[in-house]
Amino acid sequence: MIWKMRLLGLGVLLFLACNVVLVFSSDKIGRTYYVDDWTAVKKQDLLETMPAEGVLAPKEEQHVYYDSATGKFNGFKVEKGDKVQPGDAIYEFSPEDITSAKEAYQIEKEKLENELVSIEKNINDLEIMRRSLAAVPSEENDQNSDKYMAQLIQKDILEKEMQKDTLESEIGKYEDLIGAAEESLLNLEAVSEIAGTVKSINHDLSNPVATIVSNEHIAEGVFSEEEVKKASEGMRVLITNVNTGKKVSGTIEKVLTYPESKPSPKKESRYAFRAVLDGEPENQSIHGEHVAMKIILNEIKGTLTVPSKAVRKSNKGSFSYMIRQDGNLEKRKVKSGITIAKTQEIKDGASAGELVLLERPPFLKSGYPFITPIEISRINKKDFKSAGKKNMLKISVRGIVAN
Repeated sequence: MIWKMRLLGLGVLLFLACNVVLVFSSDKIGRTYYVDDWTAVKKQDLLETMPAEGVLAPKEEQHVYYDSATGKFNGFKVEKGDKVQPGDAIYEFSPEDITSAKEAYQIEKEKLENELVSIEKNINDLEIMRRSLAAVPSEENDQNSDKYMAQLIQKDILEKEMQKDTLESEIGKYEDLIGAAEESLLNLEAVSEIAGTVKSINHDLSNPVATIVSNEHIAEGVFSEEEVKKASEGMRVLITNVNTGKKVSGTIEKVLTYPESKPSPKKESRYAFRAVLDGEPENQSIHGEHVAMKIILNEIKGTLTVPSKAVRKSNKGSFSYMIRQDGNLEKRKVKSGITIAKTQEIKDGASAGELVLLERPPFLKSGYPFITPIEISRINKKDFKSAGKKNMLKISVRGIVAN
């Protein structure tokens, strides 16, 4: 009995040894590999993104101020929450004070103009006197007296000219004030410059007396200390409204490099950023709605890709096992690029549409044939007839042996 057990053990060991030798040392013995997990090389865009959370916020905010020097406040024309359009009145001035001021400016201007007329007449009279003295012949003793008189008249003329210049300057100032008053009378309302909603009203007239937020949105979020180093202004952003699922693209407009709150050694700093939207996600979006954002850190358009597990990397480089149309496998060296989310870029060594193994069967070597699972739904009688009985028998035997 013992010798039978020993003989059986010896037989098993001999069988295993023969298989090990066949598997590891002989390339002359043909093998057929069973392949059931493959995919095609794709041509697509690769996006390396960084997720971020955010909310929709007003794109613009207009602060409306009141200056008592401009006119007397006469009341608000809107209430908090009202919808406004560009040109709509927010508050109005009283025309009474402006009209009174304009009348006072007009009276003062006319007074100065009368003074100017009087001085100009005085200057004209002095000019006549000076010319008269020059025209009348006189004795030698009187020449000095006439000359002295002419000098005094000329001095008076110069003084009057200076007074005339001062009056003309004063009249110009009042003309400007009258013009400003007339313009104020034409613009007795402070108006909205944007289409939006009245966010706040200060009835105590503390500035800004009103704030208007626009209907258009931007997306606001915060970065961590690590994320803010990766982001920069001008990067594209994919924005999704978490409530509706509507998507829109955008661009990072601003990244603040100082934290939102006072830095503390005990907590991580956060950095605010905002992104402008290429369009509105939808008309029903409201301020404060939450959005999910993907910051595009790297973008490669129209590149070849395979699942990252289809590429093996070693000291000699990267390679993949390609499924050739002649029914054999090929170990091929490829030039790999970046890897994003388990997708590997192939820069060289493969073409779009080529088939590549996802899992490498044990002891797989290049140049050997392969078989795949039978897809019954794709088999028809015409295929059987065209293959011929001899080929069908050959294929069947190969399949049985391989399994």
